Amino acid sequence: MSALVFDAVSFSFTSRPLLDRVSFRVGVGERAFLVGPNGCGKTTLLRLALGELLPDSGAVVWEGMRSDARQPPSAENFTGRVSEYFDEAFAPVRALSARFEQVTAHMAQAAGESSGDVREYDALLAEMTARDVWSLESRIDEVLAGLGLPMLAGEGRDREVVTLSPGQRGRLPLAAMLIARPEALILDEPTNHLDAKGVAFLADTIRAWEGPVLMTSHDRAFIEETATAIYDLDIATWQALATAEGHDLHGVYRTNGAYSAFLEAKQKAHRAHADIHAEQQSEKREIRAHRNAAQSIARGGVRLSEAEGMAKKFFADRAQATSTRRKRSDDRRLEALEEREVRRPRSYNLTFPLAPANHAPGLALSAREAAVHGRLAPLTLDLSRGEHLLVTGGNGAGKTTFLNWIASGAPPEGAGASGSISSDRPVGFVPQRLPRVVDPDFTREVWTEGVGERGAGMLHPSMWHTRIEELSAGNQRRAQLALALAGAPSFLVIDEPTNFLDLATVEALERAFNEWTGTLIIASHDRWLIEHWAGRRLNLAPAPAIGATG
Repeated sequence: MSALVFDAVSFSFTSRPLLDRVSFRVGVGERAFLVGPNGCGKTTLLRLALGELLPDSGAVVWEGMRSDARQPPSAENFTGRVSEYFDEAFAPVRALSARFEQVTAHMAQAAGESSGDVREYDALLAEMTARDVWSLESRIDEVLAGLGLPMLAGEGRDREVVTLSPGQRGRLPLAAMLIARPEALILDEPTNHLDAKGVAFLADTIRAWEGPVLMTSHDRAFIEETATAIYDLDIATWQALATAEGHDLHGVYRTNGAYSAFLEAKQKAHRAHADIHAEQQSEKREIRAHRNAAQSIARGGVRLSEAEGMAKKFFADRAQATSTRRKRSDDRRLEALEEREVRRPRSYNLTFPLAPANHAPGLALSAREAAVHGRLAPLTLDLSRGEHLLVTGGNGAGKTTFLNWIASGAPPEGAGASGSISSDRPVGFVPQRLPRVVDPDFTREVWTEGVGERGAGMLHPSMWHTRIEELSAGNQRRAQLALALAGAPSFLVIDEPTNFLDLATVEALERAFNEWTGTLIIASHDRWLIEHWAGRRLNLAPAPAIGATG
């Protein structure tokens, strides 16, 4: 059976290991996702699978498959037409067809069949059948339409790649991959640049894929819909449980099933880790107390203090022997405990330190026919203090315009705005984009010296004094959240809160949302968040186009 196998793979870009003895297997029909915090090595594992990187030790093996898989060329800076892009992307498949024709012709012309020709013919035929090479051309238009690129079908392939939008260019490599049908499918964040219909098409395609599939994604709904297994690279908790049971764990931990099953398993593991650590520390204190009590035994009791002569030596020797035996027993117990002792659960995970919201009854927000010409259709809305509101809508519906108006207290400058929006102040605000030095909270001092102790609970202490531009995108987002909460606002507005954050951080963020009693408005396209939202909802319709009438 075909499988993609990682066998004790280690890799590093620096002297510090990034991947340590990673072992796992993705078999036929399996759809496995790599999850873990930003920078843990997910994309590196995909590049190792594709042969773009070589492991420092261990091996990546394509069992029962050709190992010549490669990613389609990037379309970002491709010079040429769409048809030429596909010619380059499909070169390995067409080379397969050309070689098959050569072998077939040689067998037909040969006086007798050679065993070498027969073996190669069988191998080529099996691979071509698996990749359905004969329907390659007919699949092109089907996949392009499914991924929202119908304009590139037929004569559309004559378009220059540089004339496409960034989103269209971003979808071209994915389209090429699905059209080419490699034996193993390896995808890094495949839902980027896709709308809902494109994601649905991709999910259907992947569920029907016959070979091994290995992916990364931040789209929790997509993972839920397609995953059969999840490999977690954040193994601290899993390793603690393994240590407590007396064995080692390296690299990754596998859970079977969809994303919800993974979440349940990891939350259960976190609780077990905390319980085991608390029990072990309690046991250690008891053993040490018991051992310390042996000192008083060595001093003897009343009998030793009252004894004289030989009796005194007898009681002293017996007390010392009892004390020594007890210490040795306690030392053995401590050694056995230390062999399975787990580390304290990490205390720097995102805690989202929302201040309690003690607010009087009344309205936190009032909008009256608030509109921005061509960007936000007229909106009237009242939001009570303590309510949570989710704002949804298609691109161009005005979600960001609405949230920016609330945060700044004024409509966008130079826009044709009408109506009014009033709200409680101050408002803690996190924009959709990453921070800039001109943002109110990101002063020159913060930008160069870091967020300081205001990052407690949001950033690891080692990052409190790191320049903002030197932080990863995920940690810059955490810095934005930390500064937005530093003033303990009772009204919080966040545009696309799950952008840039790893899955564990997103889960912690949403748990904090659910528990907070303050006023909250968020805008999001995250399907998992939308499907699990418990508060009020507002779906914005597109604003009329500029100049439209009627």
